[in-house]
Amino acid sequence: MVYRLSIEAFCCGADTAEALRAAVTDRQLAKSRLGLMDGGLAAAIGHYAERPTPQVLVVEESDPALLRSRLDQLAEVCVAGTKVVVVGPVNDIRLYRELMAKGVADYLPAPVAARQLADSLTGLFADPASAPRARIVACWGARGGTGSSTMAQNLAWAAARHLGERVILIDLDLAFGTSILAFNLEAKQTVADALANPERLDEVLMDRCMAEYDDHLQVLAAPGDGRSRSAIAPEAVEHMVELASRLGALVVLDIPHVWAEWTEGLLAAADEVVITAISDFACLRDTKLLLELLSPRRQGLGQPRLVLNRAENGRKAQLSAKDFADTLKVVPALVVPTDPALFGEAATEARMLGEVAANHKTVQALGQLAVTLSGKAALAGRKPSEAKGLLGWLRR
Repeated sequence: MVYRLSIEAFCCGADTAEALRAAVTDRQLAKSRLGLMDGGLAAAIGHYAERPTPQVLVVEESDPALLRSRLDQLAEVCVAGTKVVVVGPVNDIRLYRELMAKGVADYLPAPVAARQLADSLTGLFADPASAPRARIVACWGARGGTGSSTMAQNLAWAAARHLGERVILIDLDLAFGTSILAFNLEAKQTVADALANPERLDEVLMDRCMAEYDDHLQVLAAPGDGRSRSAIAPEAVEHMVELASRLGALVVLDIPHVWAEWTEGLLAAADEVVITAISDFACLRDTKLLLELLSPRRQGLGQPRLVLNRAENGRKAQLSAKDFADTLKVVPALVVPTDPALFGEAATEARMLGEVAANHKTVQALGQLAVTLSGKAALAGRKPSEAKGLLGWLRR
């Protein structure tokens, strides 16, 4: 298993920092991202007060008297799911057991060697069930032509900027997908190639099929050649999405407006579903039907989020955005007003909206939705009473 971990470390001395640099050259960690900072455990507490914690956090403490109290303070600002490795000043089995009982992932007495750190970091995910998994966001248009693909592409781009980690966009509209055009990509292999022999599909082949848009966004593009293909096997596409979830921090699925077993399965299982609609009666009917179909199958996962695209409030509009939302009894996550100039410029230049007009109100609102979907919003404003110590952290 080659891990793509987001690792951040706060070290007290140069020796631990150098050992970490050497550790991530290990074959299993070679594709992980390491951020090194000074100041130890005390600096980590202040740093994460207003920032989300990474997948793996390594903290060093040189004062044994302050270790327990500072770890409790760290727990107050630590996102649930972050694995914390502590490098401490004493080699004490009782301390080790105490920290393990409180939820620390591993404790290593200083000084630490690169091999110790590499074994500790890979050991955190030795059980396949504990391997880090990306959040899955499924984007679906209530009807064809609502702009769902444009939403998926821009949400993936915005989420990649927010997370600073690998985000994967999978264009599942094999015949008419637009990801190659939207990102101006030259994709040698596509999602059709990935699904052609699902029994051979693994992380290495997935990596080869994806095209890099930039440092943080990769696209598994659709061929978009208009050819008719045999029906997609649900097991094949589920396997592909599962592999993608091991390779990035977030996976965005651009699902075509085709009602089939595999599309229904993806919509039912995704962590987040974004339905893009326009304010007309046909979309109102189809959005209502989709919500009714998915609600019983998404128990515990949350209801889909509604994006109203090309919203108009003049006489020409069949329904206002308010009428649409009130009828469904759903508050839209985003209302995008009609803006041919903004969207036309982005399409013509094969760039994302945020690259064309970063300060535009629509772009800012879309970015906020991407932050919400990523599940890693900034922690500013959270009250300390939300969790008490490392046990509270585990409960969260």
